[in-house]
Amino acid sequence: MIDIINFVRDFIRIDLFIGFGLYSIIFFVLNKTLKNNLFLKRFDDNTIKLVIRLGFVWISLWLLGLILYYFSLENQAERIKYLERLTGEYSYGIWAQPIFWFVLTQLYRITFFTKYLVNRLIISFLFVLTFERFIIIIVTIHRDYSPDNWSLFDDFDIDGMFLIQGLLAKTLVVLTIFSLHHILIERIKLLKLKT
Repeated sequence: MIDIINFVRDFIRIDLFIGFGLYSIIFFVLNKTLKNNLFLKRFDDNTIKLVIRLGFVWISLWLLGLILYYFSLENQAERIKYLERLTGEYSYGIWAQPIFWFVLTQLYRITFFTKYLVNRLIISFLFVLTFERFIIIIVTIHRDYSPDNWSLFDDFDIDGMFLIQGLLAKTLVVLTIFSLHHILIERIKLLKLKT
């Protein structure tokens, strides 16, 4: 059960929240080329509402995962250690990142963050850059830890086509989910109008 919750939670964060940034690029390009398109604006409004709701789903799944993990521990000593980690001196290390991600999804309620592409891309990038990754990057580029013959791209063998295919696949998945959500919301609105 915990594995399923973790999978859904990671899918929401990695695929949908980060994919929202990719969707935003497409939306802003289409919005500039197709002036005053009411369908695009309604679609974007529904998508933003979905991301806001998914923020609540994500934080709920995260909290449920904490609770289920607690009950999956076998003895009382492990449970006490786990509770001490959640409430102890360094508990902010456990709570800060999820709360930060939840707050990021709720920033979409503010028009300033939804109106501009740069703001959307920054928020999507913050889902990629975790606190741990940020610290690792800062430590590795710090001058006291850099070797003399340090080169940024020597150790990385990134296949450009693989990267492009991954981004396209992620974009298609995100667009499919956002489209299904939009269709569902529009159908519900039509049913409400008929009754």
